[in-house]
Amino acid sequence: MPIMSRGSVCRSAAPRASRPLPGYPQAGPGARGEGPAPGRGAPQLTAGRGRSAHVTLPLSCRRRRCSHAATTAAMVPSPLALLLALGAAATALAEPLRFVDCGSIDGSIQEVNVSPCPTQPCLLHKGTSYSINVTFASKIESQGSKARVYGEMLHVDIPFPIPEPDGCKSGIQCPIQKGHSYSYLNKLPVKSEYPSIKLIVKWELVDDQDQMLFCWKIPVQITS
Repeated sequence: MPIMSRGSVCRSAAPRASRPLPGYPQAGPGARGEGPAPGRGAPQLTAGRGRSAHVTLPLSCRRRRCSHAATTAAMVPSPLALLLALGAAATALAEPLRFVDCGSIDGSIQEVNVSPCPTQPCLLHKGTSYSINVTFASKIESQGSKARVYGEMLHVDIPFPIPEPDGCKSGIQCPIQKGHSYSYLNKLPVKSEYPSIKLIVKWELVDDQDQMLFCWKIPVQITS
């Protein structure tokens, strides 16, 4: 076998592009005594001639980083979601309406809400329909219930028509059970022909015996 000079060995054995750093095993597959080639999950540290060492992350690490960034972006709430959450929080913090119990014999009122009614007395604008929500507990059993609404002026009750007088079609699951709580839901339409006036709204819900499951009153002002 011909003997080659040291210079020729260096030119043929040492690539000019890059070489492994001292102290690290050679990464070439099939190299004996150097350990197995690094897997896809291991970082590779290389340095070229006259260059600083740098780390190349494997593809799986780069994919995990992208996946983490996408997950972080998905967790950021949208402006619409923030507005909805703030609106729900404001509704939850709204104070219940102050009312006068006017003879709830067969039930007990827990809460009354009229919406929208940010301040009291409630300003009822003509041509607008207002939501009514009454939470009450029944002291008796009843197959049905019926609502009656009045406008009270100078101690005179004037009937106030509502779209649905049947309590069993207004959020109450009938028959009504003793000791159960219910949420009564209805609408109070304020017609355009109503006069601009201050009055008392009285809302009753009666059972089969015409006894009041609840009766409450609030002052209102009808306005344009």
